[in-house]
Amino acid sequence: MSYSVSDAGRNLSRGKFPPALHLVKAYGSPALALSLRILPRLAKFVAYILILLNVRSLPFAWHINLFWPVAKIRWRAWCARIRTLSLSPAVREAAACKFLDDLSPVSQNPLDWTIVTKAWAGIDDCDYNLHLSNSSYPKILDSVRMKCALLIFPYYVRTGGWVALAGTHFHFIREIPILAFYEVRSQIVGWDHKWLYIVHRFVTHRKPASRSPGQSSSSGTPAPNGNAPNPNLNPNSNSASVPPIPAIHTPSTPLTNVTPSPSSVNLQAMLARSSAGATGTNASPATAAAAAAAAAAVAPEPDGATLHCVSVNVVVFKHGRITVPPALALAGEGLGATPAQGTEARARALALGLNGMRELYLGGWRAVPEGSDERWWDVAMKGLEGRVERRVRKVKGVREGLEGALQVRML
Repeated sequence: MSYSVSDAGRNLSRGKFPPALHLVKAYGSPALALSLRILPRLAKFVAYILILLNVRSLPFAWHINLFWPVAKIRWRAWCARIRTLSLSPAVREAAACKFLDDLSPVSQNPLDWTIVTKAWAGIDDCDYNLHLSNSSYPKILDSVRMKCALLIFPYYVRTGGWVALAGTHFHFIREIPILAFYEVRSQIVGWDHKWLYIVHRFVTHRKPASRSPGQSSSSGTPAPNGNAPNPNLNPNSNSASVPPIPAIHTPSTPLTNVTPSPSSVNLQAMLARSSAGATGTNASPATAAAAAAAAAAVAPEPDGATLHCVSVNVVVFKHGRITVPPALALAGEGLGATPAQGTEARARALALGLNGMRELYLGGWRAVPEGSDERWWDVAMKGLEGRVERRVRKVKGVREGLEGALQVRML
C-alpha cells in the first residue's frame, strides 16, 4: 500500500496522525526510513542476547543451579526403580541398596579426596573491572557445597540430616578474567568434635605453550612448578592411588607464571616472619590466621594451575537440634583411613539400616563409651589423628582470628 505526500497532508488536516514510518517515507530520507525499519529488530536481537548472557541471574536461576544435583540424583533413582519394576521385591530392595551404596564414597580417604567443579566467569558474575566480582565467589560456593554434600554424604542426607554452614572465609590472591573458564577444587582439611573444615581453591589453567619438535608431551613431564601432574585433579579420573593435593598449610615457592598481587607478597613476608611462632603454643589467633592464609596463598597447584582464591568453609552436621560428630557422618558413608577401615564402617552402617543410623545420629552415639571398639566411626578414622590435628591447627586460626575482630571494640 503506497502512502503519498498528499495522503499525509490530508490526514494531518483532518487531525489524524499517520504512523511515524509513513511520515518518514513521505517527508524524510530513504536512509532514515530504512533505519527505523531495522532498529526495532536490532534492539530485539540485542535484548535476546543480553538475556541469554545473563540467564544465570534471572529469577529462580540460583535455585535451579543449587538444586540441580538433587534433581539428577532423583532422576537416576527413578530410572533405577523403573528398570526393576518387573522383578521380585527382594531383588528390587537389593537393587535400591546397591544404588545407594554406589552413591557413597566407600573406602575413600576423606583427606585425600578432591572434588572438582568447573565454572565460567560470565558477564553477570563480573564487575566493571572485567573480572569475576568478589561478591560472586560466595554465590558460586553455594552450588559447590550442595554438590559436595550430596557426593560425600548421600546416606546421611537420606536419614534426614543436613549440613549447616557455620562460617566462610575468603582470601583473594589474583583476579579471574571475564569469560574465563575456571575450576573450584574442594577438599576436606580436617575436623574436630563439632566442626568440619573444607577448603575450596579457585584455579585456572594456562593455555598450553607451543612445544618444539624435540620436546616430549608425555604425561610424566614435570609441571612448571617442579611437581609431576596430578591425575587426581581430573574429574574423569577414578584412580585412587594418585597423590592428593597437598595440604594448604605447606609453604612453597610462589608461582612464577604470573606476577603475584601486593597482598600475596605481603602475606609471604608475614608467613616468613611468623612461621616459627604461629605453630607454637603461645601463638595468637590473629597470627595463626595470617600464617594459614599466607600458606594457602603461596602453595602451588600440583598441575601448575594458577591459584586465584582460597576459601575456608566451616560446616556442622545437624539432625534436628542434635549436633552430629563429623567422624560419625564420614564413617557412615564408608570413608576411612584405609579402604579396609572404610569398608568395615560402611558395613556397620548398612547393618543398622536407615532407622538405626537415624537413632545413632539423633544422640545414640553418646551412649557408646569413649575409646571402645563399639565406636566404629572412631575406629574407621584411626591413623588420621596426626594429619587431622596438624591441618586443623592451621585453618582453625582463620576462624579464631576473624572472630577475634568482634572483640576489637572492647579493647
